[in-house]
Amino acid sequence: MLVTPSQFVEQYMQQGAAAANDLDRLVSQPSGLNAAGMIAAISDPRLGRLGIPMMADFMAPQESIYFDAIFGAYYGQHAIRAWLVPAMAEIEFIDFVPTAESVIFDDGLGDSSLDEWEMVANIGADKIPLSRGVSVRRYRNGFISWACDVYDTGAFRQPPPPEVAGSAPEIPPWPRVEWVVDDTVADAPLSDAALAWIGSRASAALADSPGLSHQDLHHLVTNRETATDIELLGRLFHPTDSVYFDPLLGELRGQAKIRDRFERHANTFGTHRREPLGPPLFDGETSVHEWQRLSNHADGSAVTIRGTSVRRFADGWLSYAAEYFDTAPLV
Repeated sequence: MLVTPSQFVEQYMQQGAAAANDLDRLVSQPSGLNAAGMIAAISDPRLGRLGIPMMADFMAPQESIYFDAIFGAYYGQHAIRAWLVPAMAEIEFIDFVPTAESVIFDDGLGDSSLDEWEMVANIGADKIPLSRGVSVRRYRNGFISWACDVYDTGAFRQPPPPEVAGSAPEIPPWPRVEWVVDDTVADAPLSDAALAWIGSRASAALADSPGLSHQDLHHLVTNRETATDIELLGRLFHPTDSVYFDPLLGELRGQAKIRDRFERHANTFGTHRREPLGPPLFDGETSVHEWQRLSNHADGSAVTIRGTSVRRFADGWLSYAAEYFDTAPLV
Protein backbone atom coordinates (compact mmCIF):
# COMPACT_ATOMS: atom_id res chain seq x y z
CA MET A 1 0.00 0.00 0.00
CA LEU A 2 1.39 3.38 -1.00
CA VAL A 3 1.91 5.93 1.76
CA THR A 4 1.06 9.61 1.64
CA PRO A 5 3.86 12.18 1.92
CA SER A 6 2.73 12.98 5.46
CA GLN A 7 2.84 9.31 6.48
CA PHE A 8 6.24 8.92 4.85
CA VAL A 9 7.59 11.86 6.85
CA GLU A 10 6.20 10.43 10.09
CA GLN A 11 7.88 7.08 9.43
CA TYR A 12 11.11 8.83 8.48
CA MET A 13 11.21 10.87 11.67
CA GLN A 14 10.68 7.72 13.74
CA GLN A 15 14.04 6.43 12.47
CA GLY A 16 15.76 9.31 14.23
CA ALA A 17 18.42 11.76 13.10
CA ALA A 18 21.29 9.32 13.66
CA ALA A 19 19.95 6.81 11.15
CA ALA A 20 18.96 9.49 8.64
CA ASN A 21 22.43 11.08 8.78
CA ASP A 22 24.35 7.83 8.44
CA LEU A 23 26.72 8.56 5.54
CA ASP A 24 27.01 4.83 4.73
CA ARG A 25 23.26 4.49 4.27
CA LEU A 26 22.16 3.23 0.85
CA VAL A 27 18.46 3.19 -0.08
CA SER A 28 17.92 0.70 -2.89
CA GLN A 29 14.11 0.52 -2.85
CA PRO A 30 11.98 3.43 -4.10
CA SER A 31 9.94 5.32 -1.55
CA GLY A 32 6.61 4.74 -3.29
CA LEU A 33 6.16 8.50 -3.69
CA ASN A 34 5.75 10.16 -7.07
CA ALA A 35 7.43 13.45 -8.00
CA ALA A 36 4.79 15.57 -6.24
CA GLY A 37 4.99 13.33 -3.19
CA MET A 38 8.77 13.61 -2.93
CA ILE A 39 8.60 17.40 -3.19
CA ALA A 40 5.88 17.52 -0.52
CA ALA A 41 7.86 15.24 1.79
CA ILE A 42 11.15 17.18 1.48
CA SER A 43 9.24 20.44 2.09
CA ASP A 44 7.41 19.19 5.21
CA PRO A 45 8.21 21.74 7.96
CA ARG A 46 8.35 18.98 10.58
CA LEU A 47 11.58 17.68 9.06
CA GLY A 48 13.76 20.74 9.48
CA ARG A 49 17.29 19.78 8.44
CA LEU A 50 16.26 16.13 8.07
CA GLY A 51 14.99 17.12 4.63
CA ILE A 52 18.65 17.01 3.47
CA PRO A 53 19.32 13.30 4.14
CA MET A 54 15.81 12.53 2.84
CA MET A 55 16.79 14.20 -0.43
CA ALA A 56 19.81 11.91 -0.58
CA ASP A 57 17.53 8.89 0.02
CA PHE A 58 15.47 9.84 -3.03
CA MET A 59 18.49 9.86 -5.37
CA ALA A 60 18.82 6.77 -7.56
CA PRO A 61 21.39 4.34 -6.10
CA GLN A 62 23.61 4.27 -9.21
CA GLU A 63 22.28 6.20 -12.19
CA SER A 64 21.97 9.64 -10.63
CA ILE A 65 23.74 12.99 -10.70
CA TYR A 66 23.56 15.97 -8.38
CA PHE A 67 25.16 19.20 -9.54
CA ASP A 68 25.75 22.24 -7.34
CA ALA A 69 27.15 25.50 -8.70
CA ILE A 70 29.78 25.67 -5.94
CA PHE A 71 30.76 22.06 -5.38
CA GLY A 72 30.30 20.53 -8.82
CA ALA A 73 28.83 17.17 -9.84
CA TYR A 74 28.43 14.01 -7.77
CA TYR A 75 27.35 10.66 -9.20
CA GLY A 76 25.36 7.94 -7.44
CA GLN A 77 23.49 8.05 -4.16
CA HIS A 78 26.47 7.19 -1.95
CA ALA A 79 28.70 9.97 -3.30
CA ILE A 80 25.82 12.42 -3.26
CA ARG A 81 25.01 11.66 0.38
CA ALA A 82 28.66 11.84 1.46
CA TRP A 83 28.85 15.37 0.01
CA LEU A 84 25.32 16.72 0.52
CA VAL A 85 24.71 15.98 4.20
CA PRO A 86 27.99 17.43 5.59
CA ALA A 87 27.98 20.35 3.13
CA MET A 88 24.48 21.45 4.11
CA ALA A 89 25.33 21.04 7.81
CA GLU A 90 28.10 23.64 7.37
CA ILE A 91 25.64 26.24 6.09
CA GLU A 92 22.81 25.82 8.58
CA PHE A 93 22.67 29.61 8.82
CA ILE A 94 21.34 29.73 5.23
CA ASP A 95 17.66 29.21 4.36
CA PHE A 96 16.35 28.43 0.88
CA VAL A 97 13.22 30.54 0.50
CA PRO A 98 10.89 29.64 -2.43
CA THR A 99 10.19 32.49 -4.85
CA ALA A 100 7.52 30.58 -6.80
CA GLU A 101 5.47 27.42 -6.45
CA SER A 102 6.96 24.13 -7.60
CA VAL A 103 6.01 23.04 -11.11
CA ILE A 104 5.91 19.43 -12.32
CA PHE A 105 6.24 18.55 -16.00
CA ASP A 106 5.78 15.42 -18.06
CA ASP A 107 9.11 15.36 -19.90
CA GLY A 108 8.27 12.41 -22.15
CA LEU A 109 10.33 9.89 -20.17
CA GLY A 110 8.90 10.58 -16.72
CA ASP A 111 8.44 13.66 -14.58
CA SER A 112 10.63 16.69 -14.05
CA SER A 113 10.22 19.47 -11.51
CA LEU A 114 11.15 23.13 -11.23
CA ASP A 115 11.83 25.08 -8.03
CA GLU A 116 13.00 28.69 -7.85
CA TRP A 117 14.36 30.06 -4.59
CA GLU A 118 16.56 32.62 -2.90
CA MET A 119 19.28 31.94 -0.37
CA VAL A 120 18.91 34.02 2.77
CA ALA A 121 21.67 34.15 5.40
CA ASN A 122 20.57 34.45 9.02
CA ILE A 123 23.26 36.54 10.74
CA GLY A 124 22.10 37.31 14.24
CA ALA A 125 18.79 39.11 13.89
CA ASP A 126 19.51 40.06 10.29
CA LYS A 127 18.33 38.22 7.20
CA ILE A 128 20.71 38.89 4.31
CA PRO A 129 19.52 37.96 0.80
CA LEU A 130 22.12 36.15 -1.26
CA SER A 131 21.82 34.45 -4.65
CA ARG A 132 18.62 33.54 -6.43
CA GLY A 133 18.68 30.03 -7.83
CA VAL A 134 16.82 27.25 -9.54
CA SER A 135 16.58 23.48 -9.09
CA VAL A 136 15.55 21.10 -11.86
CA ARG A 137 15.03 17.45 -10.99
CA ARG A 138 14.15 14.45 -13.14
CA TYR A 139 12.31 11.45 -11.73
CA ARG A 140 12.79 7.94 -13.06
CA ASN A 141 11.61 4.57 -11.69
CA GLY A 142 10.66 5.98 -8.29
CA PHE A 143 13.93 7.86 -7.73
CA ILE A 144 15.49 11.20 -8.63
CA SER A 145 18.00 10.63 -11.41
CA TRP A 146 19.01 14.25 -12.05
CA ALA A 147 19.20 17.21 -9.66
CA CYS A 148 20.86 20.46 -10.72
CA ASP A 149 21.07 23.56 -8.53
CA VAL A 150 22.16 26.57 -10.57
CA TYR A 151 22.85 29.96 -9.03
CA ASP A 152 25.42 32.75 -9.03
CA THR A 153 28.27 32.01 -6.63
CA GLY A 154 29.59 35.57 -6.72
CA ALA A 155 28.05 36.46 -3.36
CA PHE A 156 29.91 33.57 -1.72
CA ARG A 157 33.24 34.60 -3.20
CA GLN A 158 33.19 37.96 -1.39
CA PRO A 159 34.91 38.33 2.02
CA PRO A 160 32.44 37.27 4.75
CA PRO A 161 31.18 39.71 7.41
CA PRO A 162 33.58 40.10 10.36
CA GLU A 163 31.19 38.28 12.72
CA VAL A 164 31.39 35.06 10.67
CA ALA A 165 34.93 35.41 9.31
CA GLY A 166 36.87 32.23 9.97
CA SER A 167 33.72 30.17 10.54
CA ALA A 168 32.33 30.18 7.00
CA PRO A 169 33.52 27.25 4.86
CA GLU A 170 36.14 27.97 2.21
CA ILE A 171 34.68 28.16 -1.29
CA PRO A 172 36.37 25.98 -3.92
CA PRO A 173 37.06 27.28 -7.45
CA TRP A 174 34.10 27.16 -9.82
CA PRO A 175 33.54 23.57 -11.01
CA ARG A 176 34.57 22.44 -14.48
CA VAL A 177 32.09 19.79 -15.56
CA GLU A 178 32.15 18.11 -18.94
CA TRP A 179 28.44 18.07 -19.65
CA VAL A 180 27.01 15.56 -22.10
CA VAL A 181 24.94 17.42 -24.68
CA ASP A 182 21.53 15.82 -25.18
CA ASP A 183 21.65 14.98 -28.89
CA THR A 184 18.07 13.70 -28.77
CA VAL A 185 16.72 17.23 -28.30
CA ALA A 186 15.65 18.81 -31.56
CA ASP A 187 14.16 22.27 -31.98
CA ALA A 188 10.41 22.09 -32.49
CA PRO A 189 9.43 23.48 -35.90
CA LEU A 190 8.07 27.01 -35.67
CA SER A 191 4.43 27.31 -36.67
CA ASP A 192 3.25 29.36 -39.63
CA ALA A 193 1.89 31.90 -37.15
CA ALA A 194 5.28 32.21 -35.41
CA LEU A 195 7.11 32.56 -38.72
CA ALA A 196 4.62 35.21 -39.86
CA TRP A 197 5.11 37.16 -36.64
CA ILE A 198 8.90 37.02 -37.05
CA GLY A 199 8.53 38.41 -40.55
CA SER A 200 6.19 41.23 -39.53
CA ARG A 201 7.70 42.31 -36.21
CA ALA A 202 9.79 45.12 -37.74
CA SER A 203 6.64 47.05 -38.65
CA ALA A 204 4.57 46.08 -35.60
CA ALA A 205 3.97 48.47 -32.73
CA LEU A 206 5.77 47.44 -29.55
CA ALA A 207 2.48 47.45 -27.64
CA ASP A 208 0.87 45.01 -30.09
CA SER A 209 0.48 41.49 -28.75
CA PRO A 210 2.42 38.90 -30.74
CA GLY A 211 -0.92 37.11 -31.10
CA LEU A 212 0.72 33.72 -30.61
CA SER A 213 -0.23 30.71 -28.52
CA HIS A 214 1.80 29.92 -25.42
CA GLN A 215 3.16 26.88 -27.22
CA ASP A 216 4.37 29.12 -30.05
CA LEU A 217 6.05 31.38 -27.48
CA HIS A 218 7.63 28.33 -25.83
CA HIS A 219 9.07 27.22 -29.17
CA LEU A 220 10.45 30.70 -29.88
CA VAL A 221 12.26 30.97 -26.54
CA THR A 222 13.73 27.44 -26.71
CA ASN A 223 14.66 27.35 -30.41
CA ARG A 224 18.46 27.57 -30.62
CA GLU A 225 18.31 30.29 -33.26
CA THR A 226 15.53 32.54 -31.98
CA ALA A 227 16.48 32.08 -28.29
CA THR A 228 19.61 34.18 -28.85
CA ASP A 229 17.84 36.95 -30.82
CA ILE A 230 17.62 39.62 -28.13
CA GLU A 231 15.54 41.97 -30.29
CA LEU A 232 12.99 39.22 -30.92
CA LEU A 233 12.86 38.22 -27.25
CA GLY A 234 12.45 41.84 -26.16
CA ARG A 235 9.31 42.21 -28.24
CA LEU A 236 7.70 39.18 -26.58
CA PHE A 237 7.63 40.81 -23.13
CA HIS A 238 4.37 42.32 -21.91
CA PRO A 239 4.56 46.14 -22.15
CA THR A 240 4.06 46.67 -18.40
CA ASP A 241 3.42 43.40 -16.54
CA SER A 242 6.68 41.60 -17.28
CA VAL A 243 9.81 40.74 -15.31
CA TYR A 244 13.30 39.75 -16.42
CA PHE A 245 16.10 38.56 -14.14
CA ASP A 246 19.68 37.43 -14.50
CA PRO A 247 22.67 37.77 -12.15
CA LEU A 248 24.40 40.34 -14.39
CA LEU A 249 21.51 42.66 -15.25
CA GLY A 250 19.51 42.15 -12.06
CA GLU A 251 15.72 42.40 -12.07
CA LEU A 252 14.00 44.55 -14.70
CA ARG A 253 10.28 45.28 -15.07
CA GLY A 254 8.34 46.26 -18.17
CA GLN A 255 9.18 45.80 -21.83
CA ALA A 256 10.77 49.23 -22.27
CA LYS A 257 13.35 48.77 -19.50
CA ILE A 258 14.05 45.19 -20.52
CA ARG A 259 14.58 46.09 -24.18
CA ASP A 260 16.71 49.12 -23.31
CA ARG A 261 19.00 47.08 -21.09
CA PHE A 262 19.21 44.31 -23.66
CA GLU A 263 20.19 46.77 -26.39
CA ARG A 264 22.73 48.62 -24.24
CA HIS A 265 24.44 45.37 -23.30
CA ALA A 266 24.18 43.67 -26.70
CA ASN A 267 27.87 44.20 -27.43
CA THR A 268 28.84 42.39 -24.22
CA PHE A 269 26.86 39.29 -25.09
CA GLY A 270 29.19 38.37 -27.94
CA THR A 271 28.40 35.51 -30.26
CA HIS A 272 27.32 32.29 -28.66
CA ARG A 273 25.41 29.13 -29.17
CA ARG A 274 23.42 27.08 -26.71
CA GLU A 275 23.52 23.32 -26.49
CA PRO A 276 20.71 21.46 -24.69
CA LEU A 277 21.47 19.46 -21.56
CA GLY A 278 17.98 17.99 -21.39
CA PRO A 279 14.53 18.15 -22.94
CA PRO A 280 12.70 21.50 -22.95
CA LEU A 281 9.85 21.43 -20.43
CA PHE A 282 6.44 23.04 -20.95
CA ASP A 283 3.11 22.79 -19.14
CA GLY A 284 1.10 25.43 -21.01
CA GLU A 285 2.25 28.36 -18.88
CA THR A 286 5.83 27.66 -17.82
CA SER A 287 8.81 26.83 -20.02
CA VAL A 288 12.19 25.52 -18.82
CA HIS A 289 15.32 24.51 -20.62
CA GLU A 290 18.76 23.55 -19.35
CA TRP A 291 21.79 24.41 -21.46
CA GLN A 292 25.45 25.11 -21.75
CA ARG A 293 26.48 28.24 -23.61
CA LEU A 294 29.65 28.47 -25.63
CA SER A 295 30.55 32.13 -26.02
CA ASN A 296 33.11 33.97 -28.13
CA HIS A 297 33.48 37.54 -26.89
CA ALA A 298 34.57 40.64 -28.75
CA ASP A 299 37.95 40.65 -26.97
CA GLY A 300 38.69 37.15 -28.31
CA SER A 301 38.01 35.33 -25.06
CA ALA A 302 35.83 32.21 -24.93
CA VAL A 303 33.96 30.60 -22.05
CA THR A 304 31.45 27.83 -21.42
CA ILE A 305 28.61 28.50 -18.97
CA ARG A 306 26.04 26.05 -17.66
CA GLY A 307 22.60 27.56 -17.09
CA THR A 308 18.87 27.11 -16.74
CA SER A 309 16.22 29.35 -18.32
CA VAL A 310 12.71 29.77 -16.94
CA ARG A 311 9.91 31.49 -18.85
CA ARG A 312 6.27 32.10 -17.92
CA PHE A 313 3.52 33.19 -20.29
CA ALA A 314 0.23 34.99 -19.66
CA ASP A 315 -2.41 36.23 -22.09
CA GLY A 316 -0.20 35.65 -25.13
CA TRP A 317 2.81 37.54 -23.74
CA LEU A 318 6.08 36.60 -22.12
CA SER A 319 5.41 37.72 -18.54
CA TYR A 320 8.48 36.39 -16.73
CA ALA A 321 11.97 35.33 -17.77
CA ALA A 322 14.87 34.30 -15.58
CA GLU A 323 18.33 33.23 -16.66
CA TYR A 324 20.16 31.34 -13.93
CA PHE A 325 23.91 30.89 -14.31
CA ASP A 326 27.12 31.45 -12.41
CA THR A 327 29.13 34.58 -13.18
CA ALA A 328 32.35 33.03 -11.83
CA PRO A 329 33.48 31.67 -15.24
CA LEU A 330 33.19 35.21 -16.64
CA VAL A 331 35.60 36.71 -14.11
